[in-house]
Amino acid sequence: MSTDNEIIPKNEETTIAVDAPARPVDRYRPRYSSEYSDDHWEVRVSMPGVEKSDVNISIENEILTVTGHRKMHYPESWKRLSGSDSDREYQLKLDVGPEVDDTKIEAKLENGELLVRLPLKDEAKPRQIPVS
Repeated sequence: MSTDNEIIPKNEETTIAVDAPARPVDRYRPRYSSEYSDDHWEVRVSMPGVEKSDVNISIENEILTVTGHRKMHYPESWKRLSGSDSDREYQLKLDVGPEVDDTKIEAKLENGELLVRLPLKDEAKPRQIPVS
């Protein structure tokens, strides 16, 4: 066997391991909508076919990142004829700013729609100033 620094003689057999080709994965920025109120911000993200276990939500440096992976499942007897229904990855990044209380973020996935509720910090909420 050769080391990295040795020259491999022409007559020495070498074997290279090659993985089977992976199924194609399409990457998409999902459709989303957002609503802002006095005490929270809601983001609705469309991710059809994604299961709860395949959704990841994180926040770092005021950037909310939502990722999801839809896996297509076919019976073993089926033969794919085209790639139009391949696995799909979704990724959405939103700048949520310093107003969001990142310790109280909640998320819920129902029927392919992810609802992320981002409560605002108390100091970012509107308040009345009394006049004396």
